[in-house]
Amino acid sequence: MSSDKEYEFREENTDKYQDSEKGKFVETTLSTSLTNVNNNVIHDINNDVINDVNDDEDYREYYLECGGVIRRSRVSLWAGIVRNKTLLKAILYAVLLTAYLVYFGFSMYHSFGDEGSVRLLLASIFVLLVIVKVNFWTRIRQCLNVVPSKQRKGLQAYPRLARGIRWSLYVAMGIFVVTYLGINAANSGSHNLIPLGGLTFFIVVGFLMSKHPDRVNWHAVFWGIGTQFLCALLILRTTAGYNLFFWLGERVEEFLKHTDKGSVFVFGQSYRDHKFVFAVMPLVITMSATVNVLYHYGVLQAFVANFGWFLTFCLGTSPIASVNAALNMFLGPAEAPISVKPYLNLVTPSEMHAIMAAGFASISGSVFGMLTSFGAPANHLLAASIMSAPAALAIAKLMVPETRWTKIKPKDAYTIKTSKFRNVLEALSVGAVDGIKLVATIVVNQIVFIAVIQFIDTALMWLGERAGVHGVSFTLICSYLFYPLTYLMGFSSSDLFKMGELLGIKIFANSFVGFREFGKLVLNRVDLEEYVTSTNGSWHWEGGNVILDSTNMTLIGGILTRRSEVIGTYAMCGLNHLGAVGVTMGVLTALAPSRKDVISKYVVRANITGQIACFMTACIAGMLYSPDKE
Repeated sequence: MSSDKEYEFREENTDKYQDSEKGKFVETTLSTSLTNVNNNVIHDINNDVINDVNDDEDYREYYLECGGVIRRSRVSLWAGIVRNKTLLKAILYAVLLTAYLVYFGFSMYHSFGDEGSVRLLLASIFVLLVIVKVNFWTRIRQCLNVVPSKQRKGLQAYPRLARGIRWSLYVAMGIFVVTYLGINAANSGSHNLIPLGGLTFFIVVGFLMSKHPDRVNWHAVFWGIGTQFLCALLILRTTAGYNLFFWLGERVEEFLKHTDKGSVFVFGQSYRDHKFVFAVMPLVITMSATVNVLYHYGVLQAFVANFGWFLTFCLGTSPIASVNAALNMFLGPAEAPISVKPYLNLVTPSEMHAIMAAGFASISGSVFGMLTSFGAPANHLLAASIMSAPAALAIAKLMVPETRWTKIKPKDAYTIKTSKFRNVLEALSVGAVDGIKLVATIVVNQIVFIAVIQFIDTALMWLGERAGVHGVSFTLICSYLFYPLTYLMGFSSSDLFKMGELLGIKIFANSFVGFREFGKLVLNRVDLEEYVTSTNGSWHWEGGNVILDSTNMTLIGGILTRRSEVIGTYAMCGLNHLGAVGVTMGVLTALAPSRKDVISKYVVRANITGQIACFMTACIAGMLYSPDKE
């Protein structure tokens, strides 16, 4: 201690020390005297201790001389690596690429022709495209853009030619659709034409509800529906398209099954006894983490930017609305707007409406895994996710047409703003934690809304019995309320009332509850087919349930036809229950407080838009459904 300071600590009720330079006493209570000492005094004590040691001397005791050699060598090595970082990185990538090409060639030689070789080939091509897009696309575009943009002439320079091409495409698309549907009706019956009437009905409803019916951009509406039709035609009617999406669906389900290992480790072998929480919810966490990893490596940014450009090219919608619609294929209505947050204060009311409608008309990647576990066919879920994007934009521009020029440049809109992660482990961890929040939301909503539905059913039954009417329930009312819509969408006649119930539960209660009930009926059909195949036993209907005679097993709720399963997947593929209105409004208001009036004005309309978009997608699936592809 230095001699020019004196410190005295007394074991009494107060502690005192005297600063000889300031000539003052400072008191603190005994319980805090050693921890709450004046900061200046602590600084003085540290300085006194440091001054007792010669600054020119280092502390060394029991050390080896070779340690200094190792330290200096390590510093020199690292300095060399930093100086030649670019060269060393190129060498490393070259070595890794060579090693992979050797492995790829040997694998193709050893087992070419099976499913695994096709998977390896497609995965390699996909990764190569992503690498080129993320790392070299800017240079490639610079090399290709030999002619300066100001000197380049597009179709805009020839308005008559552009108009002629546009109308030729309208006519060609119209003739193709009418001809194909006519041939299809002649071959498979007129039942597939009913959804065409349903599609027309929803377009008319959207036009009658339009905010500015005199300003509707019919180009966006026409090509939004046309893009839907072409996607559905590829997926539902071509062998190659159907097999591709079926294969992709199987790969997704195969990937999600790895979650079972984690569930067994955490919850034990009996985790399926509580399937919803311990088997289904981990899928949400896994998909949330997977989405983060894909964002970390730039995979989703590349896909979203290109798909957004494609939607803008086809529909003529603004880039920011198109990019947001593409984002909603992977992110939910609460997460997707975060990526376009910098532009929310600049978007027009029509663009804000389109942003909200796209969220209501789609499902997130995290929810995808949960829905497949419920029994929804993965290939049709994938198709519905893709078709929902143009559907949402088409009906959004019909309900709230654009009346102002967009303020956001295309280059800015196609640059996806996302969180930066230091490494893939952080991306996984953050994604898993985010998934926990979604799991909590889903679980508590399941508990609350199932309880509310049960209460409403009990109340309605009691009120009906007072008047001598038995069997009145919430689901019964929904079945009659939505019967016309299920008929127009082309569901099987035997399932119209049942699908009306499910749509009512999905809209008025909760999307997750509705899809869970829908999934039960899908799994019931699978159980029935396994029963008939294994036992060749008989079965019958009893009070809305299916009874398996040989095993005396009851399939509660009965079954749906395959046609209804497919159309139902498209009709219900959207997070557009009434409760989602509050979630969307809360998220967007927090992200853009200055646009609160616009958000509150259009959020309910956007929810209706999302509902109609899903119904339109279901109509197109109903027009093109073929039992031969199932």
